[in-house]
Amino acid sequence: MSEMTLDQFCVRLIDLRLSPRQQAVAVLWFIDNQNPGTAATPGEITKALRDAGVGEYHSTRLGKWVIDTGHGMRSGNRLKIKPVSRCVVQEMVTSILEPEKPQADQEKGYLPKAVWADARKYIRTVAQEINGCYEFGFPNAASVLLRRLLETLLIECFERKKIADRIKRNGNYMMLGDIIKVAVCDSDLSLARGTKELLNDGKFFGDMSAHARRFAAVEADLDKIHNAVRGAVDDLLHLSGMKEEE
Repeated sequence: MSEMTLDQFCVRLIDLRLSPRQQAVAVLWFIDNQNPGTAATPGEITKALRDAGVGEYHSTRLGKWVIDTGHGMRSGNRLKIKPVSRCVVQEMVTSILEPEKPQADQEKGYLPKAVWADARKYIRTVAQEINGCYEFGFPNAASVLLRRLLETLLIECFERKKIADRIKRNGNYMMLGDIIKVAVCDSDLSLARGTKELLNDGKFFGDMSAHARRFAAVEADLDKIHNAVRGAVDDLLHLSGMKEEE
């Protein structure tokens, strides 16, 4: 919040669909919140809303609106937020005070959206997070999530073929390394050659990123296996039934 400018605050006010009266008193609250006790003229409030593209209002009328809300009071020719109204108005705008989350490019990400768009929600969520971690420079996190995605999709494939018992021990799914050993040899699963070759690399970087104290993945690690990952995920999504054959 402390890094948000008045202009940014006004722009984000649009999302709240407030009335002009509420917008005006919200701007007055923001000015006071940045420097408690600060007053503003109706013209200054009007200009802030106009410059941000929120609305074009008459300053005299806007000043009256602020008073009419019961949250503002006059201080000479300026307006101030009432101390008792600070919490009330903050509650009104609280949803726009948090910094906006950065948005990863899902269309052209490490795993393009076209690959996983029709998958189940938990698959889509992991794919989106992999893209976000890769784009914003967190290769260790991306590697761990990639390992998780490959493991999940492998299990989905066995379950769809109704042969999940082959990767279970005492009723529980085996560790990923053992699942991979079964998967690459299982003719019923019919993994593509590239998928078989990629699985151990995906497991290696995920394991190292999660457990090796002195290892730190770098983007180059993920770039090296990028094409193979793209192909393997596509293959596993088809085999798991989450993607239709074209």
